[in-house]
Amino acid sequence: MTQTHEVLRFAQLQSVVDVTFLAELSEHKLNVLKLSEDPVDIVGYFSPNRYDSVPARLQLDVSSLRPSATSRLDCHAAHGQLLLFNTIEGFRGCDKQELMRQVANRIWTDICSGAAEAEPWRLCRFLLIMHGDLKHYKFHYWFAFPALKPPAPFTLEAPPSPLAAALPAPAVELISSACAAWRSPPAPPSDPNSASAFSSPGPGPAGSVPEVLARSPSPFWLLTSPHPDFSREVTARPLADWSELQRELELELESGHGVGAGTGGSAAVETEGEGAGAGGGGGSCGRLHVLLVFSDGSNQGSHPGWQLRNALLMAAVRWRVGRLRVLCLRESSRGGGRLDPQRSLLLSVVLPTISPTTTEPGTTTDTGSSSSRPPPVPPPTSSAAGAAADRRCPEAVGWEANAQGRLLPRFLDLGPHLRPEAQAEQAVDLNLRLMRWRAVPELEVGAMAATKCLLLGAGTLGCAVGRTLQAWGVRHITLVDSGRVAFSNPVRQSLYTFEDCLGGGRPKAEAAAEALRRIFPSAVTSGLQLSIPMPGHPPAGPADEQLLQQATQQLDELVSQHDAVFLLTDTRESRWLPALLAATHGKIAITAAVGFDSFLVMRHGAPPGAANEPQPPKAAPSAPGAPPSAAAPSAPPPPPLARRRLGCYFCNDVFAPANSTRDRSLDQQCTVARPGLAPVAGALAVELLAAMVQHGGPGEAAAVCAPPPSLAEQQPGDPPPLGPAPHMVRGQLSSFGQVLMEGWAFGQCTACSAAVVDAYRCRGWGLVREALHSPAALEALTGLEELHAAAAAAMMEDEEEEEGGEGGEEGGVGKAGDGGDGGGGEAGKGAGALEGGEDAGVEEDWTEL
Repeated sequence: MTQTHEVLRFAQLQSVVDVTFLAELSEHKLNVLKLSEDPVDIVGYFSPNRYDSVPARLQLDVSSLRPSATSRLDCHAAHGQLLLFNTIEGFRGCDKQELMRQVANRIWTDICSGAAEAEPWRLCRFLLIMHGDLKHYKFHYWFAFPALKPPAPFTLEAPPSPLAAALPAPAVELISSACAAWRSPPAPPSDPNSASAFSSPGPGPAGSVPEVLARSPSPFWLLTSPHPDFSREVTARPLADWSELQRELELELESGHGVGAGTGGSAAVETEGEGAGAGGGGGSCGRLHVLLVFSDGSNQGSHPGWQLRNALLMAAVRWRVGRLRVLCLRESSRGGGRLDPQRSLLLSVVLPTISPTTTEPGTTTDTGSSSSRPPPVPPPTSSAAGAAADRRCPEAVGWEANAQGRLLPRFLDLGPHLRPEAQAEQAVDLNLRLMRWRAVPELEVGAMAATKCLLLGAGTLGCAVGRTLQAWGVRHITLVDSGRVAFSNPVRQSLYTFEDCLGGGRPKAEAAAEALRRIFPSAVTSGLQLSIPMPGHPPAGPADEQLLQQATQQLDELVSQHDAVFLLTDTRESRWLPALLAATHGKIAITAAVGFDSFLVMRHGAPPGAANEPQPPKAAPSAPGAPPSAAAPSAPPPPPLARRRLGCYFCNDVFAPANSTRDRSLDQQCTVARPGLAPVAGALAVELLAAMVQHGGPGEAAAVCAPPPSLAEQQPGDPPPLGPAPHMVRGQLSSFGQVLMEGWAFGQCTACSAAVVDAYRCRGWGLVREALHSPAALEALTGLEELHAAAAAAMMEDEEEEEGGEGGEEGGVGKAGDGGDGGGGEAGKGAGALEGGEDAGVEEDWTEL
């Protein structure tokens, strides 16, 4: 009578995708993968089941992509392959059967070659295909857990039995201790001759996917005992020891100490308590009994976890056993990693006979010999062998069903579960990082975002600059302004509303900072109402002088605490102290100014002692063995030439800045400019900063000392990602054009010259106070006073020469007198023209628009 066995069924594996995995995946896609769709190695984690209500799960978290982020050595690791598609069409249209077949082939090759015995994680490979809409936090994904189909189902000789009911209590205790030691072994010393494909790493979190796989405890192992009930001498051994156990038994048989043989004479270890052996028949040596142990994540009472399928197929293919006892280990809900004997299952599995010609191409089995068990199949050594192995690979199943139980991808929308502030921050960074995919792969997005910016002036220009800085992801913005919001401001200044004008108007700096936080909640903005001390604007009294001194001190601290300073104030003299402070502290300073239909955007040059002119290249050494030139002088080389630096906003002046607010009509008191001018100038100012911070080199000095476009080719290294930073950009809306200009620092500048910077470092408020009372003090300090005197003397000499020449030509006193009068008149015009020429030529201001 034919005995029928119950078909063994397996609990399907369920995926659990932690939000930390999706966050890490988004970072990896934006910063590393970009447009690449190449496979990515990941790690999934699973562990023995602890709770009846929790099904078998494979979990992905941040350490699945970045193992160094955390240590998951308490879990078993499964190697996965992630395919992240750029488009939803690519995700839907990919050949999913072919992708499954490729992973199944790798599992089959590992089984046939014996690699799966040495590293059992190879039996648990999985596939994850995904498309992520990183802008809206929506993810489509589909897991596949390939399980190779045997030619006939796995069956059970008897119903599954709890371990506590199948074995005596001492055996259960010994088995539990052996399994606990296997899953949490002491760290072994590194073995250079290990058969593992990966080196043994040291303690601490693993740094890569191979290290995680090498260090995680194996989900499959063997338990051996010389007693059928495992009541004594229980030992945990790796799967790779099966061949060694087989050889030991064969030696015993040959020496006559072993008894029993399977059908056809094949020797085998005892895998079944009643004596069923290998070789497709029965029989045993009676010397050693073996259990295959599996960390079972299933919560079902009679169905083991999905990963056991490939292990049973490996046993049928590699070990040639017809029956196998399997312990499905499940843990106690009380923790501690202890085996739960009431929930752990003991199975007696009947394995199908698999022909060697089907599973192992190129091998033969001599069933008439006691040593006929085939050796482990080596990996394919040629493309033909690999193709043959692929053709013999069984079909695979294992696509995960969705939440509705259908074989379709899963969908996850994280948008409703994220804080709106977090979504805004991610969205701002997303647009910037996408620049690195195609347009500017070398762009350092974080360099701009980390720049702390100080905006002096919160008017039309200040609002435009603030908004553009936020578009670049800048978080730290401080605004300084002494005014209040007027009814004429909101239509031209984008950070203010009608409500800000009520009740006399809110302080501009405070209202602008609050508006920036409303636009971008992650922004760290602050507003400060402060009057900047200005040359030619003396204090009205002792109290006013004390306030101005405090303002100077406060402004000095602000400049030193920020990386970049934007000079956006209305008057020329209000930019003097910030320009001086930026030069003193070596900070980036950018000025933007507008006229009716023209604008100027410029960066201040390097501070005294630094340079914007690159170091000249060194002369190439003469070829070895070349005779020295006879004309070569023996004198030492000349000293290196001093390198130049770009000028600041005041370097084109030969007069100190003075009070420009006197005797001004209404149109001169207001900023009368075409409405589109300030947004253009403000955007250019921020883009100029972006180009500067991308300049290669550590710290702020590299940006401040960036060479202008005319000298950029002399700078060593790769060109900056956003191109060289110009010195000045002058634009005209009347012609809709702009031009780049350069100007070198003036040695007698009243703001950035070494004399003024050194004087401020020594005297501080004392220098500022003198400038407030008398701007001429700056001219005396820098030597401009002597320059003026020399120019006046030169003009007098020119006038005398002209008068003498005219008198000699006329040849008469009367005529000389008439000529003198006339000459004097012409001379007066000439002098006036000379002064005017000097004004227009030397003092033609870069911002006198």
